[in-house]
Amino acid sequence: MNRKFVVGLFFILLGVGTLFSNLGYFSLNHIIWPAFFAAGGLIFMYFFAVSRSNWWAAIPGCVLLSIGAIIALPYVAANLEDVLAGPIVLAGISLGFWLVYLRVPSNWWAIIPAGVMLTVASITLIRSDNGLATAGVFFIGLGLTFALVALLPGAALRMAWPWIPAGILLLMGFLFISSASNLAAYVLPVGMILGGLVLMVRALGRR
Repeated sequence: MNRKFVVGLFFILLGVGTLFSNLGYFSLNHIIWPAFFAAGGLIFMYFFAVSRSNWWAAIPGCVLLSIGAIIALPYVAANLEDVLAGPIVLAGISLGFWLVYLRVPSNWWAIIPAGVMLTVASITLIRSDNGLATAGVFFIGLGLTFALVALLPGAALRMAWPWIPAGILLLMGFLFISSASNLAAYVLPVGMILGGLVLMVRALGRR
Protein backbone atom coordinates (compact mmCIF):
# COMPACT_ATOMS: atom_id res chain seq x y z
CA MET A 1 0.00 0.00 0.00
CA ASN A 2 1.32 3.43 -0.94
CA ARG A 3 2.53 5.37 2.11
CA LYS A 4 1.05 8.63 0.83
CA PHE A 5 -2.34 6.93 0.61
CA VAL A 6 -2.08 5.72 4.22
CA VAL A 7 -1.06 9.15 5.52
CA GLY A 8 -3.78 10.83 3.48
CA LEU A 9 -6.44 8.44 4.77
CA PHE A 10 -5.31 9.11 8.33
CA PHE A 11 -5.73 12.87 7.97
CA ILE A 12 -9.11 12.47 6.25
CA LEU A 13 -10.45 10.34 9.10
CA LEU A 14 -9.00 12.72 11.66
CA GLY A 15 -10.52 15.72 9.91
CA VAL A 16 -13.95 14.10 9.60
CA GLY A 17 -13.94 13.10 13.25
CA THR A 18 -12.88 16.57 14.37
CA LEU A 19 -15.53 18.21 12.16
CA PHE A 20 -18.38 16.11 13.54
CA SER A 21 -17.09 16.68 17.07
CA ASN A 22 -17.07 20.45 16.54
CA LEU A 23 -20.60 20.27 15.11
CA GLY A 24 -21.76 18.64 18.33
CA TYR A 25 -22.66 15.21 17.02
CA PHE A 26 -20.32 13.55 19.51
CA SER A 27 -17.41 14.52 21.73
CA LEU A 28 -13.85 13.58 20.96
CA ASN A 29 -12.29 15.65 23.71
CA HIS A 30 -11.08 12.61 25.64
CA ILE A 31 -9.86 10.56 22.70
CA ILE A 32 -8.86 12.92 19.89
CA TRP A 33 -5.27 13.54 20.97
CA PRO A 34 -4.55 10.02 22.22
CA ALA A 35 -6.00 8.68 18.97
CA PHE A 36 -3.99 11.19 16.93
CA PHE A 37 -0.66 10.17 18.44
CA ALA A 38 -1.56 6.48 18.46
CA ALA A 39 -2.59 6.56 14.82
CA GLY A 40 0.61 8.38 13.90
CA GLY A 41 2.60 5.76 15.77
CA LEU A 42 0.76 2.94 14.01
CA ILE A 43 1.54 4.48 10.63
CA PHE A 44 5.25 4.49 11.42
CA MET A 45 5.01 0.93 12.74
CA TYR A 46 3.32 -0.10 9.49
CA PHE A 47 6.24 1.24 7.49
CA PHE A 48 8.60 -0.50 9.91
CA ALA A 49 6.82 -3.82 9.40
CA VAL A 50 6.64 -3.81 5.61
CA SER A 51 10.34 -3.27 4.88
CA ARG A 52 13.64 -3.93 6.65
CA SER A 53 15.00 -0.71 5.18
CA ASN A 54 12.46 1.20 7.28
CA TRP A 55 14.05 0.11 10.57
CA TRP A 56 14.26 3.77 11.61
CA ALA A 57 10.44 4.02 11.72
CA ALA A 58 10.33 1.97 14.93
CA ILE A 59 11.73 4.89 16.94
CA PRO A 60 9.13 7.58 16.09
CA GLY A 61 6.44 4.88 16.01
CA CYS A 62 7.08 3.75 19.58
CA VAL A 63 7.55 7.32 20.81
CA LEU A 64 4.21 8.44 19.37
CA LEU A 65 2.43 5.38 20.75
CA SER A 66 3.85 6.01 24.21
CA ILE A 67 2.84 9.68 24.07
CA GLY A 68 -0.67 8.64 23.09
CA ALA A 69 -0.71 6.25 26.03
CA ILE A 70 0.25 8.88 28.60
CA ILE A 71 -2.28 11.36 27.19
CA ALA A 72 -4.98 8.71 27.62
CA LEU A 73 -3.71 7.72 31.06
CA PRO A 74 -5.71 10.35 33.04
CA TYR A 75 -8.93 8.97 31.56
CA VAL A 76 -7.97 5.33 32.10
CA ALA A 77 -6.06 5.34 35.38
CA ALA A 78 -5.88 8.85 36.80
CA ASN A 79 -4.30 7.69 40.05
CA LEU A 80 -1.33 6.23 38.18
CA GLU A 81 -0.61 9.21 35.93
CA ASP A 82 2.16 10.67 38.08
CA VAL A 83 3.76 7.26 38.58
CA LEU A 84 3.61 5.83 35.07
CA ALA A 85 3.82 8.81 32.71
CA GLY A 86 7.60 9.13 32.74
CA PRO A 87 8.39 5.41 32.68
CA ILE A 88 5.97 4.82 29.79
CA VAL A 89 7.66 7.39 27.54
CA LEU A 90 11.16 6.23 28.45
CA ALA A 91 10.20 2.59 27.97
CA GLY A 92 8.65 3.51 24.63
CA ILE A 93 11.89 5.10 23.47
CA SER A 94 13.78 2.03 24.68
CA LEU A 95 11.41 -0.30 22.82
CA GLY A 96 11.94 1.66 19.61
CA PHE A 97 15.70 1.12 19.76
CA TRP A 98 15.29 -2.56 20.69
CA LEU A 99 13.11 -3.03 17.61
CA VAL A 100 15.74 -1.30 15.49
CA TYR A 101 18.31 -3.85 16.66
CA LEU A 102 15.97 -6.83 16.32
CA ARG A 103 14.97 -5.79 12.82
CA VAL A 104 18.55 -5.28 11.63
CA PRO A 105 21.01 -6.92 14.06
CA SER A 106 23.95 -5.13 12.43
CA ASN A 107 22.57 -1.99 14.10
CA TRP A 108 24.20 -3.11 17.34
CA TRP A 109 24.62 0.52 18.39
CA ALA A 110 20.87 0.65 19.11
CA ILE A 111 21.42 -1.63 22.12
CA ILE A 112 23.15 1.22 23.98
CA PRO A 113 20.34 3.84 23.90
CA ALA A 114 17.81 1.02 24.38
CA GLY A 115 19.52 -0.13 27.55
CA VAL A 116 20.11 3.39 28.86
CA MET A 117 16.47 4.39 28.37
CA LEU A 118 15.25 1.17 29.97
CA THR A 119 17.53 1.77 32.95
CA VAL A 120 16.29 5.34 33.40
CA ALA A 121 12.68 4.12 33.06
CA SER A 122 13.32 1.59 35.82
CA ILE A 123 14.78 4.26 38.09
CA THR A 124 11.84 6.62 37.57
CA LEU A 125 9.44 3.76 38.27
CA ILE A 126 11.21 2.63 41.44
CA ARG A 127 11.49 6.17 42.87
CA SER A 128 13.71 5.09 45.73
CA ASP A 129 14.60 7.60 48.44
CA ASN A 130 17.94 5.86 48.85
CA GLY A 131 20.35 7.71 46.59
CA LEU A 132 23.00 5.01 46.83
CA ALA A 133 20.54 2.31 45.78
CA THR A 134 19.36 4.44 42.86
CA ALA A 135 22.93 5.02 41.74
CA GLY A 136 23.58 1.30 42.05
CA VAL A 137 20.63 0.41 39.83
CA PHE A 138 21.73 3.03 37.30
CA PHE A 139 25.31 1.78 37.02
CA ILE A 140 24.25 -1.87 36.96
CA GLY A 141 21.79 -1.12 34.17
CA LEU A 142 24.48 0.61 32.14
CA GLY A 143 26.91 -2.22 32.81
CA LEU A 144 24.42 -4.84 31.65
CA THR A 145 23.78 -2.75 28.54
CA PHE A 146 27.43 -2.84 27.51
CA ALA A 147 27.59 -6.54 28.37
CA LEU A 148 24.72 -7.13 25.95
CA VAL A 149 26.61 -5.22 23.26
CA ALA A 150 29.40 -7.77 23.65
CA LEU A 151 27.16 -10.83 23.96
CA LEU A 152 24.35 -10.31 21.47
CA PRO A 153 24.92 -11.18 17.81
CA GLY A 154 24.98 -8.61 15.07
CA ALA A 155 28.27 -6.75 15.31
CA ALA A 156 30.51 -6.84 12.28
CA LEU A 157 33.32 -8.12 14.49
CA ARG A 158 33.13 -9.89 17.81
CA MET A 159 33.89 -6.89 19.99
CA ALA A 160 35.77 -7.10 23.26
CA TRP A 161 35.87 -3.42 24.18
CA PRO A 162 32.30 -3.34 25.66
CA TRP A 163 33.49 -5.60 28.47
CA ILE A 164 35.71 -2.79 29.79
CA PRO A 165 32.92 -0.27 30.52
CA ALA A 166 30.63 -3.17 31.45
CA GLY A 167 33.03 -4.40 34.13
CA ILE A 168 33.70 -0.92 35.51
CA LEU A 169 30.02 0.05 35.62
CA LEU A 170 28.92 -3.25 37.15
CA LEU A 171 31.60 -2.94 39.82
CA MET A 172 30.51 0.62 40.63
CA GLY A 173 26.88 -0.43 40.75
CA PHE A 174 27.67 -3.34 43.03
CA LEU A 175 29.62 -1.06 45.36
CA PHE A 176 26.76 1.46 45.50
CA ILE A 177 24.24 -1.29 46.22
CA SER A 178 26.53 -2.71 48.87
CA SER A 179 26.90 0.70 50.49
CA ALA A 180 23.15 1.19 50.45
CA SER A 181 22.63 -2.12 52.24
CA ASN A 182 25.56 -1.63 54.64
CA LEU A 183 27.48 -4.49 53.07
CA ALA A 184 30.39 -2.43 51.80
CA ALA A 185 32.39 -3.01 54.98
CA TYR A 186 32.39 -6.73 54.20
CA VAL A 187 32.17 -6.90 50.41
CA LEU A 188 35.22 -4.77 49.61
CA PRO A 189 37.67 -6.66 51.87
CA VAL A 190 36.34 -10.01 50.68
CA GLY A 191 36.69 -8.86 47.08
CA MET A 192 40.28 -7.79 47.71
CA ILE A 193 41.07 -11.15 49.34
CA LEU A 194 39.55 -13.08 46.43
CA GLY A 195 41.37 -10.91 43.91
CA GLY A 196 44.65 -11.48 45.71
CA LEU A 197 44.09 -15.23 45.77
CA VAL A 198 43.39 -15.27 42.04
CA LEU A 199 46.61 -13.38 41.32
CA MET A 200 48.62 -15.73 43.55
CA VAL A 201 47.16 -18.86 41.96
CA ARG A 202 47.88 -17.55 38.47
CA ALA A 203 51.42 -16.60 39.46
CA LEU A 204 52.09 -20.04 40.92
CA GLY A 205 50.57 -21.73 37.90
CA ARG A 206 53.10 -20.15 35.56
CA ARG A 207 56.07 -21.72 37.35
